[in-house]
Amino acid sequence: MTTKSQVKLAQRHLSDGGFDPGPVDGDHGSRTEAAVDRALTARVSQLPTGWDNWSKKRKLVAYIQLLCVDARIDTGPIDGFWGPQTDFAYESLVYLEIHGQLPPPWRDQQPATANPNDWPIEREADLRTFYGDVGTNQTRIALPYTHKIAWNLSERIGSFVCHEKVHDSLLRVLTRVLDHYGQDRISELRLDHWGGCYNKRRKRGGTSWSTHAWAIAVDYDPARNRLTWGRDQAAFAKPAYNTWWQLWEEEGWVSLGRTRNFDWMHVQAALLP
Repeated sequence: MTTKSQVKLAQRHLSDGGFDPGPVDGDHGSRTEAAVDRALTARVSQLPTGWDNWSKKRKLVAYIQLLCVDARIDTGPIDGFWGPQTDFAYESLVYLEIHGQLPPPWRDQQPATANPNDWPIEREADLRTFYGDVGTNQTRIALPYTHKIAWNLSERIGSFVCHEKVHDSLLRVLTRVLDHYGQDRISELRLDHWGGCYNKRRKRGGTSWSTHAWAIAVDYDPARNRLTWGRDQAAFAKPAYNTWWQLWEEEGWVSLGRTRNFDWMHVQAALLP
């Protein structure tokens, strides 16, 4: 199923091309469907035989693939299937439209090293000195946008418990996320799928205390950013999340995905040793 944002992007380009898709509203109705048919017919030489018998969804995907080709983004074959390459190409196209340039190659990116809040190194002695004992000095943050519980998406929260020393920084990050992405894009990227903050437990697969035990780490969208997944699988490794990570890193928070290429759901207010 295509998303409203994908349909809106197609509608904007259809309108610019004079194909009259109707309102740019994300509704893949008959008027937009007819506009896609007209746009594809105009580029029939770039389509495989039999394209006119495809479903309306597959035709829409093919049109988006052609838009990527126009922007010199490699989307693979124009086949109307939304695979990993088309998904990456689409995210690159969205980034291009927002920023006026393609995203920098993620393999070449280096995480920022700013630490304006003087977060400690992730060693238990350093963490205890800076934050106190595990499970202490906590407060509640009122969120600038509503979060969904990742394991129960029908449940929404307006606050959660965090350590008092990270409260202000955390609030600044999430406020800037809302300002940059807006509520619709936040929902589409699942930046509101909250996977937890405070949890007095040891590290999974380890014996030392987790940074969650101090409530100085937050997880987002764990379903699409599993603990052992690397850049080839994790959703948060895509170009659409570049600004997300920039906003965290400007406050000194550390992404395990960006620095160690695992646990892309996790960001923490502690430097890696």
